[in-house]
Amino acid sequence: MRILRISGKNLASLAGEFQVDFETEPLASSGLFAISGPTGAGKSTLLDALCLALYDATPRLLKRAGSQLPDVGGDTVSALDPRTLMRRGAAEAWAEVDFAGNDDIRYRARWSVRRAYGKASGALQPSKMTLHRLPELDPLGGTKTEVTLEIAQRIGLSFEQFTRAVLLAQNEFSAFLKTDENERGELLETLTGTTIYSDISRRAFERYRAEQERTKALTARHDNQAPMPPGEREKLDAERVNAELALEAVDARRAALEGELRWHQEAGKLERSEAQANEALSAAQAAQQDAAGRRQRLATLDAVQAARPLVAEVTRLQGEHKAAVESTAKLESALVTAQDARRQAMLDVDAAQNALEVADSALRAAGPQLDSAKALDAAIAALAPSHGQAATALEAARNEARQARAVHGAKAAELDAAKGQRERAGAWLAAHARLEPMAAQWPRWDQLLTQAAQAVAADAAAASALAAASSQAKDAATQELGAMLALSEAASRLDTLDTARREAMAVLEATDPQVLENERQALDARRERLASAEKAWTALVTTRQEVADTAGELDRVDTARTAASRLLDEARAAAPALNAAMQQAEKSLAVAELACAASVEELRATLDTDSPCPVCGSHEHPYRDDGREDMLRSMLANLRGEVTECRARVRDNEAVQAAQAATLAAASERVAGLQREGATLRKVLDELEAEWIAQPLAAEVPAEEARVNWFAESREALRGALAALDGRAAALRRAAQARDAAQAAYDKAQQEHARLRQAADGARDTGARLQAELRAIGVQHAAASAQLAALLAELDPVLADACGDGWQDAWRRHPSGWREARAQEAAQWQEQTALQTRSAALEATLAAEVAGASERIAQADRHGAGGAAEFNRIDVELKDKRGQRQLLWNGRAIGDVEQELQAGVGAARNHLAARQAVANETAQREASARSALAQLTEHIAHLDSAGAKAASALADWLEEYRKSSFLDGLDPVEDSAELGRLLAVGGTWLAQERSALGALDAQVASLGAVLAERRAQRALHNEGRPESGLSAETVAAAVEALTAERRAAHDLATELRMRAGQDDTRRVQAQAALAEIERQQLEEQRWGKLSELIGSADGKKFRNYAQQFTLDVLLGYANAHLGQLARRYRLERVSHNGAPSLALMVRDQDMGGEVRSVNSLSGGESFLVSLALALGLASLSSNRVRVESLFIDEGFGSLDTDTLGVAMDALDALQSLGRKVGVISHVQEMTERIATKVLVRPAGGGSSAVVVE
Repeated sequence: MRILRISGKNLASLAGEFQVDFETEPLASSGLFAISGPTGAGKSTLLDALCLALYDATPRLLKRAGSQLPDVGGDTVSALDPRTLMRRGAAEAWAEVDFAGNDDIRYRARWSVRRAYGKASGALQPSKMTLHRLPELDPLGGTKTEVTLEIAQRIGLSFEQFTRAVLLAQNEFSAFLKTDENERGELLETLTGTTIYSDISRRAFERYRAEQERTKALTARHDNQAPMPPGEREKLDAERVNAELALEAVDARRAALEGELRWHQEAGKLERSEAQANEALSAAQAAQQDAAGRRQRLATLDAVQAARPLVAEVTRLQGEHKAAVESTAKLESALVTAQDARRQAMLDVDAAQNALEVADSALRAAGPQLDSAKALDAAIAALAPSHGQAATALEAARNEARQARAVHGAKAAELDAAKGQRERAGAWLAAHARLEPMAAQWPRWDQLLTQAAQAVAADAAAASALAAASSQAKDAATQELGAMLALSEAASRLDTLDTARREAMAVLEATDPQVLENERQALDARRERLASAEKAWTALVTTRQEVADTAGELDRVDTARTAASRLLDEARAAAPALNAAMQQAEKSLAVAELACAASVEELRATLDTDSPCPVCGSHEHPYRDDGREDMLRSMLANLRGEVTECRARVRDNEAVQAAQAATLAAASERVAGLQREGATLRKVLDELEAEWIAQPLAAEVPAEEARVNWFAESREALRGALAALDGRAAALRRAAQARDAAQAAYDKAQQEHARLRQAADGARDTGARLQAELRAIGVQHAAASAQLAALLAELDPVLADACGDGWQDAWRRHPSGWREARAQEAAQWQEQTALQTRSAALEATLAAEVAGASERIAQADRHGAGGAAEFNRIDVELKDKRGQRQLLWNGRAIGDVEQELQAGVGAARNHLAARQAVANETAQREASARSALAQLTEHIAHLDSAGAKAASALADWLEEYRKSSFLDGLDPVEDSAELGRLLAVGGTWLAQERSALGALDAQVASLGAVLAERRAQRALHNEGRPESGLSAETVAAAVEALTAERRAAHDLATELRMRAGQDDTRRVQAQAALAEIERQQLEEQRWGKLSELIGSADGKKFRNYAQQFTLDVLLGYANAHLGQLARRYRLERVSHNGAPSLALMVRDQDMGGEVRSVNSLSGGESFLVSLALALGLASLSSNRVRVESLFIDEGFGSLDTDTLGVAMDALDALQSLGRKVGVISHVQEMTERIATKVLVRPAGGGSSAVVVE
């Protein structure tokens, strides 16, 4: 972290804007700089601006009492409010800091405050803070809190840590030295980036607590899982065997009755299915009869399909004829348009021919003038080079003359100046002749004056130190008396606070926190057991309902599976007979079709009674056509119907087999799934019932119907008990807080008492030390006075002649200013002497140069006269030629004129060619239109002829259809329009209609087969009537009674099995729980030892232990600096028999290594030790926080001269390592030794200005 710039406006005594930029010279190259100025000028305000911009706080304000200060308009503001730093009478104030963060990125932090309405009399407004990333000025953070967090994150230090490691404010120099161990550990942890040790400490503590809770939970669970005694278990096993035997007997009786009940249910189902099949067959036969009109309609549509090509041809010819007629009209219109365009194109060709003739005439007429202009252009071009050369020569001559005159004038002026300079230097030396003895040997007198000024400063410092020592001795006596009085008052306050502390401890001891904790643990355990019991009961009730639903579904699906199996077996048994009948019918049909073939009928017609058969040779002809043809055809139709019926029966049988097989497979799969689901649910139910019985609260729960309300009431009672317990715990915490507050006040008073005692001792030591210092300072003052007198005696002879007899008084008033003035006089005398010599030599040189410049002027004038005459002659001739050329085409270029005339002729020719092309194109369009019109007329005649032929063919087809439609039973078609409507019916509709009519026929056949099958099934079922002869109602009542008896027997057997299983589970779990508890206890012991070593809730145990090593490293750095500052002392860390300790002590080397408390050091000793620690902190850094800037506010006044020099050497060594160190001090010796200074100078009116030099 590095500070780059501090700026602000209207803060305390710093009126207006101010800025200290550490990246510009001289601060950029200075590692050590001083901030100096008179008391109250505003030196510490610069550091206040630094803290305000970064943290909205300053160390000075935090030390004030929390009183109220008056503000404008009768308002008041807290003395701790940073806004009080805004200058009185100002309307706004701000502080701004540029810094480089830990990420090496530059940022700008700004703090600002203003008064209402921008007026100094306005109310004080809340302060604002912003943070921007440089150079982009990207804002970071929104609210003031967010900005503060962003700044702290990028710096890596909190405000308290910043004031320990970067800014050592007034009277806070020893804060790190005397702070408590926790705060010192936090700072070291931040500086080294080792927060992991705090995290490890907290996690070890939390893990030990978690392992303790786990051990308690395992022990409680083991206590709730004790198994049954052996005698009780034997009795339970006997009861379980008897209950299972009774259940098996009930199941056997119930199975017999359920079989008889299923017979009655199946009989009713078969009767209903037979009635449904009969109704469906009747409906299908009626639908078949109603479809006769649809069949005739379909036959008609099939018959007219032959006319579809004729109708399409007529339609096509009519469309082409219409399109041809429309095209004829368009072509006639195009022909008229083409004729008009051709006539207009001929007119345009004539006009273009006339324009071409005019352009040719203009080009021929301009020929003579073009020749004259070309001749003039050639003459002008020939004269132009001569004219340019003459003009150049004339201008060169004139320039040469001007330069010669300028040189002559300049040299003459220099000559006059040199004369005047020589005369002035001689006059000055004559007037200041008294300075010659001093100026000739000025380095000697300057060294003596420097020594004299140092002697004066030493004499003044000694005198000031003598007066200050006297004053300090008096102040020390006063402080000693005040310290003794404060010590007496602190002892009285300590007794009062001790009494209050003991009273608070007595109130706290009246209540035992462990009792409250035990009650809370009991209530928490009760709440957990209640939640567990309610969850187990809800799951048990839900699972019972699921088991019942699954059993009912299984019964229904099993019945459907049995029926499907029986129907499938019956269909498979009937399949062979149906296939055999179908094959026999197909064979008979094949024989009949052969007998009725056309070739056989022709052969029969040739048979004669007396002639043999040409095929078999027999003279008997039983099939000779003697009127038997009608009989054969009738028989063929019957056989075809029989084949169709047999095929339909086979298809229906196959459909029934497929449907029943699918039903059987689905039912079987469903039965298996329900059985698995039932087994799983029964297992879950057993486990849930075992879990419910194992619940600790199972014995307290009332009957099932009242359990829901009981659970709700129990939860409400627990909430009330916990609320009451929280109230008692809150009262106990308040008492503990009172005890802690009293203890803290007592500890603080005790520390104050010790501090006051130490202050009294320090005051006595300080008085003795100041008396010794007073005597030493007197000796130093006498030596400084003697040295000053000797130096002045040596300087007086020379300086009295040069400056007069009163030079010593003037020099004493301002030594450095007076010496600087004399140095300037000596330098001026030496400069005037050298100037006189240089001026005399320069005067001779310039006189010769002036004479040469006069000769060059005369020569340049002669050259200029000849060049002017030649230029005038050429210029007159050139102007005449240009005037003549201007009269021809206004001086335009000949090429442009010729090009313009030729372009006119070319344009006229191009226009004529274009018009001729257009005329040719229009003629072609006219011829094309005439040809197309003739072709289209011929095509129309052809279409008329083809259309007449197609219409005649369509009329012939309609006539033939009218003749045959009546005989074939088809719908009549009156004309071509009706024929078109019939043909509009698509092929898709025809296919769908044909399929629908076929489906009606197939449905009638199928339903007839189904009815026969169901009648057969009913008759077969009636053959298996039960022998008991009981009605269905009687059997159902008996099954219901046995079901209730079985449910009771099953519940008893299940309960006994579940109890036995739970006992077995508890026996196994108890053995496993003991082993797990032993393992957990070992784990708890291991974490307990680790927590005892490093664990703590706030993480400070391991953090302080780890930071001991960081503190040792820091002390190594600090002792290295302390060896230079005060070799007498050495810092060491206090050791507490191996316990973590970050306390500090001082070993006094001059007292034989005696150990002293850091609080026993005097003010000067504390400063030296604290400075060594601060320098060590500056050297100690980690990758995350690197402190590269250090500001020290006061503290050096308590050091003697030798020690102060040692401290300065240490600061020089620190800045040589790359640190930038700023020191605020009133010690003159210290500020004079530091070359670079930030001066805060009073400007009057309570304001100051900041200057860097």
